[in-house]
Amino acid sequence: IATGVLKRLLASGAYNNIILADTYPNYKAVQKSLLNREDMGISSNSKTKIEDVKIAEKSDLVDAIRRASHIVYVTHDYYALAPAKTNLIKTTAQLAKENKSLQSLVALTPIELDHQSELSEVERSEKEARDAYPDLVHLKADIVAGEHGSLMHLLTQRIVNGESIYYSKANGGKQASPVACDDVEASVEAALKDSKHKGKSYLLQGPQKVDLGEIIDTLSKAAKKDAALKSSGIENFISPLSVNLLSEKLYSYEYINAMRFLENYKSPSEGGFGKISELGVTPKEFSKVYGEINTESYKYKSSGSLECAIKYFLYR
Repeated sequence: IATGVLKRLLASGAYNNIILADTYPNYKAVQKSLLNREDMGISSNSKTKIEDVKIAEKSDLVDAIRRASHIVYVTHDYYALAPAKTNLIKTTAQLAKENKSLQSLVALTPIELDHQSELSEVERSEKEARDAYPDLVHLKADIVAGEHGSLMHLLTQRIVNGESIYYSKANGGKQASPVACDDVEASVEAALKDSKHKGKSYLLQGPQKVDLGEIIDTLSKAAKKDAALKSSGIENFISPLSVNLLSEKLYSYEYINAMRFLENYKSPSEGGFGKISELGVTPKEFSKVYGEINTESYKYKSSGSLECAIKYFLYR
C-alpha cells in the first residue's frame, strides 16, 4: 500500500526529495524495497531523489522527521521484529510536533494492516496521535483492492499457487466496502495538498458492499483458478487462527494476521469520519477494479531446498 502511495507522489513531480524511513526488520523487507525501486524506474538520474533511512533506533526517526516538510505515515506491514504499530503512529505524531516548519502530517491506516493481537489498542493509539498533533489528517482505509492491496495480494498469490486459504464461506455475511488502491493514493495526495483537510479524519471506502466470500470469488475469477478454501490437512489440525508457537512456525506472520483479519473483520465505524468524496475523490466500484490478473507476477519462483531454507530463516 505504501508502495502505491510512493509511486503516486513520485509521478506528481511535486517533491524534490523523498525520505523512505522504514524499519527493514529482515532480508525480505530489503529485497522488496529494491524490487519496488526497479518497478518504479527509480535511478540516480530520477528527478525526485529517494533517500533510504533504516529506523534502528528512535534517533533515526527523529532525524528523518526533523528534515521533512510533509510527512505521510503508513501503517507498516511487519508483524515481528518491528516496533509496535500502535506505538509508532503516536511517536511519529509526537516528534512531528517538534518540527515547526512541517506543513502537513497525513496518517494512512489501512485496517488490513492492523496487528490482530493489538486491536484493543488501535483506536486509543490513533486518538493519542491526534492529541499529540491536532492538525493530523487521518485516513482510515477499508480493505484495499487492486495492485497494491496487501490482503488482496496475499489472497491472489495463494489462489494462483494453489495454496489453502483458511476461510469458509459458511462464515459469510460480513460485508466490506473495498476501496481501490488508486483512490487511496489519490486521497493521500489530496490530503497533502490542501490545508483545509488539516485536523480532519476520513474513512476511505468504495461505493459497493461486498461479502468477504465474494471478494475471494472475484479474485479466483480474475486468476482463472478456484480458491483452495480450507484444503490443507495441517491447517485443519493446527489452525493459523490459534495462538501458539507451533502455528507461528508452520505459517508466515503475514498469513496468520490475514486469516485472523478475515475472522475478526468488522466494517469500520463511520462515526467522526468524513467521506472519501470530501477529498475530491470519486471511488470506483469493486467489481470494476479487477479484470484478468497477470498470474505470472504472483507465481513463486522455484528455488533449491537449501536456498529455500536459508530464505525462510532470513525472512523470519
